[in-house]
Amino acid sequence: MRGAGAAVAIGVMGLVGASARGAAAQAQAQAQAQAQAQAQAQSQSQSQSQSQSQSQAQAQAQSQRQSASPGRTEVRGRAEIIASGLYEAIADDATTRFELDRAEVSGQVTVAARATAELALEAVRSAGPDSAAGIDGDSILVRVKRASIGGRGRGPRELTYGADLGLVADPWIAALGDYPLRTLGLAIVEAQGLVASSDLGLSAHAALGRIASLTVAVTNGEGAHQPERNRGKSTSVVVSAHLAGVGLHLYGRDGSVGPGSTRSHRAGAAVSWHHPRAAAGADLVQAWGVGDRPDVLATTVEAWADVRALDAAGVMVRFDRVAVDGPTDDLQHWRATGALWYELARGVRVVGAVQVERASAGAIAGVPTATDATRILLTAQGSFEGSP
Repeated sequence: MRGAGAAVAIGVMGLVGASARGAAAQAQAQAQAQAQAQAQAQSQSQSQSQSQSQSQAQAQAQSQRQSASPGRTEVRGRAEIIASGLYEAIADDATTRFELDRAEVSGQVTVAARATAELALEAVRSAGPDSAAGIDGDSILVRVKRASIGGRGRGPRELTYGADLGLVADPWIAALGDYPLRTLGLAIVEAQGLVASSDLGLSAHAALGRIASLTVAVTNGEGAHQPERNRGKSTSVVVSAHLAGVGLHLYGRDGSVGPGSTRSHRAGAAVSWHHPRAAAGADLVQAWGVGDRPDVLATTVEAWADVRALDAAGVMVRFDRVAVDGPTDDLQHWRATGALWYELARGVRVVGAVQVERASAGAIAGVPTATDATRILLTAQGSFEGSP
């Protein structure tokens, strides 16, 4: 009996050992399977990561090749429309009317970052200030404002330079081209006919990043609406500097206009300040020679400010003053404008403004005159820019 019991015990122990060895083998097999699965997943992840890196590198290289392509062409367009309805009171007479203050569209093409061409069109009344009649009454016509072709280049550091030939922008008007200033009317020197916004000639410029720039323009001096009428040329120079949101501009012009080569010399200075929620600027210009009157001097002062009081609304103010010194009479007039604006979208504003203008009595032949007036304006402005 004792022998039989021992045999049974030995058999049971054998079965237990076999079971333990089987369980250990099974656990080892499972561990190996898990390790193989982890290794396979890691290999797939590395493969995918390498594939993504290769794709990104290929896309970056392709982008660099496209950027460096000598035949790459960029097209950029711009449009601006300003329309107003106004009430005007002059002495005892009050009138209401609607006006198209500005309608411009322009396009610029750049090829291989070296050659450029620009074409700008504007809508104007066919009858000018001194015209007795226009075309088909006083129809609104489309005329060329700028049309030029030029080249661009890069020097050391951040130096860029270029030149344009054709109907080019006046460098002083371009320096004063701030958004709030355009909303409330033309720059005072342009409105008074002291500086034309564009002219036939050659314009060259150089800039050191966004810090400083120099523009020199040699033109006929007659503006876009007249051909050359004398043998002289007008030379305009504008030097600009920008630092911490503040822009400084200095201006000088030596020129002549008309068949009699009437002197048309100008000197000016301007300052502007820009902040994400506000902007302001002021300029002063001295003119020797007005129209065909070489014996007349003029001084213009202009100041403006724009404040975004709310996310989509704000206030604007502008003040203009003109003093004209003639051989026998002097003329002075000023204009003050206050406005509230609401922004429908980026670059699109609706403006409500009150404008008061006062002028001294007297007149000088060949010089634009002004009168006392009070105006209430509702203006809509849209400025759009982009690439196809």
